[in-house]
Formats: sequence, structure tokens, C-alpha cells
Amino acid sequence: MSWLRGRKHSNKFCAGMRTEDIRHMERLKRKYVYPAGGHVSQLLRLLQDIATDDAERRGGGMDVLAAKNCAWVIVKVRADIARMPRAGEEIELCTWPQKSRLAIYPRAYEVRGEDGELILSGLGTWVIMDIDSRSLVSGQSRGVSIAGEEESAKFHPQARIIVPDGGREYELVPTESQIDRNGHMNNAAYLDAVEPMLPEAYRGRELRALAVDYEHEILPERRATVRAVAEGDSCFFEGRMDDKSCFRIRETFASEN
Repeated sequence: MSWLRGRKHSNKFCAGMRTEDIRHMERLKRKYVYPAGGHVSQLLRLLQDIATDDAERRGGGMDVLAAKNCAWVIVKVRADIARMPRAGEEIELCTWPQKSRLAIYPRAYEVRGEDGELILSGLGTWVIMDIDSRSLVSGQSRGVSIAGEEESAKFHPQARIIVPDGGREYELVPTESQIDRNGHMNNAAYLDAVEPMLPEAYRGRELRALAVDYEHEILPERRATVRAVAEGDSCFFEGRMDDKSCFRIRETFASEN
């Protein structure tokens, strides 16, 4: 699981807004110039940042939750990728919350290229967790309301990634730069960590889909075992520590011609 806590912002402009007003807020959009050599983890960091800012402006930011001894936790990410941004390309990110269901807060994402082409569409599954008990709580039970858009398509819970048997094992010890302000491994850093473990057969191929499950945090100086498994056009990674699955990743690449 990956936590988001403690960033300083102001919620003044949400004061006095009705739930219906917040529900019909325009979707938050931001433009960025994509850096040279940008890895998919860079996109994930940008999506995390814009999600944080959108929750803030809707009255459910990290400081609001921290005051109630809670934090946002992202537990799943799914994304379909038409192409990765080009170096120096100005991209537009867009995010909006979908309607919450049983203490699950789905959040949709889109990334468009400089010509307006949709190059990524995705969905993140967020939950609110009590910091002390580490148990899931509903925002309503803590006086926090995030009014999401009602999607025309029925929401389906994101299925657990099933990692095939076999593969090759690696050791993972988080570097100092991979530890976030909350004292554990940042969610985007998992993608950086497994990059050197990617089998040669996938290198140079275009990434077409990404799926990540976060289950247990990895703390500084702790050692995890990562198993990398190649199957068809997909490569799977599972990180385990203390006999628990910490994360699972599936990267799917364009088929070879």
C-alpha cells in the first residue's frame, strides 16, 4: 500500500460549498513537459500529484484527513497506454473521482499528447485508512465527503493480479531516494526498482498496459524478494517480505512483429 499524508494546502475555497457544487466541479487538468528519458514511473508520479491536488480542492485533502488521523492509500492502479509521451512533449493530465462504493474511492485518469490524442487512460483504486489501526474507514464516518462523478459504465472491482509460477528472483532493498515523506517506499518507486529486472526480451518494446497492486509497505533497509516472470507479451513482478506479498506488477508490451 502507498500512503499520502501531510502536504500543506488550504481548503478555504471549499468552505461553504455544497456537495452538489463539488460534484459538478470541472475535471482538473494540468499540462507538463515530459522529460527526456522519462520512465512510466514518472507518469505515475504526475498522476499521483494531480490526484492529490484534486482531492484537496474537493475538500478531502491530505491535511484534512491527517487531522482526523487518516490518510489516503492507493491500493491498485490500472492503465491502458496507446503510447508513451515523447521527450519534450507537452502533455495534458486530467483526473476526476468516480462515485465511491463501500469505502472504495475509484479515480479516473487521462493523459493526452500535444495534439490532443488520448495516449493513456487509467483507473486508480484509493481507500482511506486509519493511521493507528491500519484499518479501512469510510470518509463519511470521519466527516469527509468526496463527491464523485457517476459513470455511465458499471464499476467493476479491479481483479487481483495473478503472478504465474517460476521466474527469476532478485533482492530489493529500497534506496534512500525511493523512501517518501511517510517513511516507506513510494508507490512509483516500485516501477523504478523492477526496471533492471525486466528480461531482455521486453527491452525496446513499447509498453501498452500497466497494472499494479499494493498490499504491504516496504520500509527503509528492509529486504524484499522480487520474482520476475515472463509470459507472452507480459512481464510479472511480485515482491514479498516476511512471507507476505507487498506488491504485484504486470507490464504488457506491444507484440513483436
